[in-house]
Amino acid sequence: MEPNNPQDEFYPIQTINHLLNNWWKIVLWAGIFGILGLAFSYLKPPKYEAEAIFSSTIDYSQINFANLVGERGQPLEMTQYDLDLALSSVQRIIYQVRNNALAYAQSLDPNLEAGTFGKNMAVERLHDRWYLRFRHEDPQIAQSVVNYWAEIAMSQLEQEQADNKIEPFVLSSLIAQANLPNRPLYQNRNTLVLAGTIIGLCLGILLIDMRYRFFTSAKQG
Repeated sequence: MEPNNPQDEFYPIQTINHLLNNWWKIVLWAGIFGILGLAFSYLKPPKYEAEAIFSSTIDYSQINFANLVGERGQPLEMTQYDLDLALSSVQRIIYQVRNNALAYAQSLDPNLEAGTFGKNMAVERLHDRWYLRFRHEDPQIAQSVVNYWAEIAMSQLEQEQADNKIEPFVLSSLIAQANLPNRPLYQNRNTLVLAGTIIGLCLGILLIDMRYRFFTSAKQG
């Protein structure tokens, strides 16, 4: 049975059938807006990402397991959580000297804001490696900031190791300084394409549904 007034009432079966019959139009709208999202990503200023790499491992020969005891005097074993907590000292130090890195970055780019700096930095761990990354429109600034940041973080790590603030069995080193990035990174491209596709999909469904309701209503009127 056809709806008497599609403009005022909602008939799920008829509406879904109409949308399915016009699926290609919905896909077309989604594709158009996805392409617009891709085009917009190219209009944004490209950024270059520099990366420094730290190594952080455990020297088990420096751990005296025989003297590790718990609260009840029982032998204590180091869990994976304990090891991860010890290795995270690299991450802690990197964030500890973050403001120094920000001040240095702002000396190179006076227009750089703290919020923008935070959005364009990253500290990630993969197995025994810590990756310090920073993105900027100028590849030389990106490289300089990462290398400065890595050097002061390494100095702080060595200082805390000497002051026994970091466990002696934690071995950390800066194994790779940042090279000058030569290819721009569009970190928002996938997000913009996905957002454009979703907007186009929703808009296509809405327009096709509205056209169905109003045109059917006009014919019946």
